[in-house]
Amino acid sequence: MILFAGDPHGSYEHLYPIVEAEKNVALVILGDLQLTTPQELDKLAQHCDIWFIHGNHDSKTVAAFDSIWGSEWKSRNIHGRVVDVQGVRIAGLGGVFRGHIWMPPNRPMFFDPIHYCQYCPQEKIWRGGLPLRHRSSIFPSDVETLESQKADILITHEAPRPHPQGFAVINQLARKMGARKIFHGHHHDNFDYRPINYNKHCEIFNIGFRSLADIHGNYLIVGVDDRDLAKNKTKTA
Repeated sequence: MILFAGDPHGSYEHLYPIVEAEKNVALVILGDLQLTTPQELDKLAQHCDIWFIHGNHDSKTVAAFDSIWGSEWKSRNIHGRVVDVQGVRIAGLGGVFRGHIWMPPNRPMFFDPIHYCQYCPQEKIWRGGLPLRHRSSIFPSDVETLESQKADILITHEAPRPHPQGFAVINQLARKMGARKIFHGHHHDNFDYRPINYNKHCEIFNIGFRSLADIHGNYLIVGVDDRDLAKNKTKTA
């Protein structure tokens, strides 16, 4: 059983009732793990096989970055490659588009991280490479790396079209790879593509904030992002 988890943003408790009850679960997290240590994944891995891509929040702090790229869990990041998960070929495109790098459909400012670092002020270079923030930026080279590969499912943090904040370049990538499904996170509203019937060749599923769906796009958990509401209550208390 392959399950797709929307942005956890540091909280994983909602997943345990399902991954503990089911057998042979592969859990694919669609970005914004927002970890402070790798221990949360270590604990969750006792009940399921974990794969993921990174989101924009995974390079907001050094702790979030190191929890993924500075630990053994970096081998489970699907970004830029295709992996076989229970006989299904899953390709990953982590991160987000940023105007300083590339904001489709506009022309890219830089092709790859090396190109960016050649023009980046030295004081912004971090650990010998990209600034921390841009460790989760999408470069054209990331897309080019995937275009020549084949996959059944493409997972992304950013949204494809016709999401109001989506990018057609993701749809084009899925088409070139032969992917029949796209699962994405980032947008917390569980956008429903079914009434639009935008791409008959490719089903699209937005797995929202702390939500969970199966490989057919059926929701097992529908999360509601009430964090701003909680903050407002605290301010007015």
